Amino acid sequence: MSLEAVRASDQSGVCTGVLETVAVLSPGGVRRELLHAVGEAGALADGEYIADAALVDRAVEWLTPRSLLTLTIDGHAVLMHGLVKRVIRAALARRERLTEVCLAVGSVLEARAKALAGSNDRQAVRDIPQQVSALLDNVAGPGYAADEKLTRLLLRLRFWALYHLIELGDSTLQAIAVGEPLTADLNRMLGPTHPETLNSQNSLAVAYRAAGRVADAVPLLERTLVAQTRVLDADHPDTLMSQNNLASAYRDAGRSAEAILLFERTLAARERLLGADDPSTVNSRGNLAAAYRDAGRSAEAIPLFEQTLAAQERVLGSGHPDTLRSLGILAAVYQAEGRAAEAIALFERTLAVQERLLGPDHLDTIRSRNNLASAFRKTNQIARAIPLVEQILAARERLLGADHPRTLSSRNNLAAAYLEAGRAAEAIPLFEQTLAACETLLGGDDPRTQATRNNLAFARRKAGEPEQGCAAHTAASPGELPDQVGGDLGDDGA
Repeated sequence: MSLEAVRASDQSGVCTGVLETVAVLSPGGVRRELLHAVGEAGALADGEYIADAALVDRAVEWLTPRSLLTLTIDGHAVLMHGLVKRVIRAALARRERLTEVCLAVGSVLEARAKALAGSNDRQAVRDIPQQVSALLDNVAGPGYAADEKLTRLLLRLRFWALYHLIELGDSTLQAIAVGEPLTADLNRMLGPTHPETLNSQNSLAVAYRAAGRVADAVPLLERTLVAQTRVLDADHPDTLMSQNNLASAYRDAGRSAEAILLFERTLAARERLLGADDPSTVNSRGNLAAAYRDAGRSAEAIPLFEQTLAAQERVLGSGHPDTLRSLGILAAVYQAEGRAAEAIALFERTLAVQERLLGPDHLDTIRSRNNLASAFRKTNQIARAIPLVEQILAARERLLGADHPRTLSSRNNLAAAYLEAGRAAEAIPLFEQTLAACETLLGGDDPRTQATRNNLAFARRKAGEPEQGCAAHTAASPGELPDQVGGDLGDDGA
């Protein structure tokens, strides 16, 4: 069916509006909820006609069998062939409507980007940068008439794309690729001290830091903080955010004294301006506690970690991810300071909540079970540790496979626990299985392979068996097992 025939039979204009919207958005597809938002904003038809979700879905269903749209397998997104896209965009350009359509769709996209701030819907969040990129490509192509309003909207959309890429945590290089030209354009168009320019610089520096480019992050944050202090004042929320980020960058760079000074200033300002339980204040308190801990000032760190946890339990609840993270951090600090009983109590609380809320096989639950088992082993409570390590190994074999690095670590840890409990006959087959996998996957000279070989030799000696070619290696006791394959892991995943 031709596009002209669609327009002729489309009395409401919704079908035409759906086609024009999809044509200026991502070739990877447009989520139905974004189309619904465009319809509800009155941007699909002339006269600001409101098209509810049901009407938009009916339009999609009418267009699909006519080969103008295609649905993804799950039906959650709409696709359009590249040739159809080009024909529609060319028609919009001839009728001098391309800018109008991009402005209408971009305004809805901006509202959606704001609404998704802090969202756990990673697919929806990831969609924002993709759609912004597609919209930018359209205004860079033929038929676009320069429009100041659309230009400013696109700058804001690029900033939202940068924000969401940073928040995703797994798109650092893409964030930098978006942030560098955005910051340059804002500098050129708005000036180096405009608040939007400074916010973009701050976000770009955060992306640099996430990519390990601390040497690039520090001077950019220093310039940003100086400008914000002068233009906005020292207590402005944007200034305090940049100050906090600069402190974090100093900490990454090993400049602990400077980091602590800025963390202290930020915490004091936020407590005064926002109150003790505001999320930003709680974040600052946790950052300062971590900086004190890293500097060996545990006596000052622990009360701050305790206050952070108490505030999160009060404001967020015991099951919130941030609360559970703080529980684990405080438990680890207690453990490092020899306060084993308090550490174990917190590890047990964390595990109980995660098993109830997340299930026994969630990555965070397995990590917490590993931490608790490690705490039991370090306090010679091996009988309490073994059932936990058995559960961890079973879960990792089931979820990750027998030869995954974390499965190998768990198998080695269980063998070491059996050995500590005097169960050498059960430890030896696990060490043998781990050694065979390490030799195959890592090679005979890898430190983890060598450590596992030593563990096996030690176990055989304990069992009174001949060492079978391992005599050339010095056998280590279980307490000397390395973290990666042997001993207990500083676990960051399942």
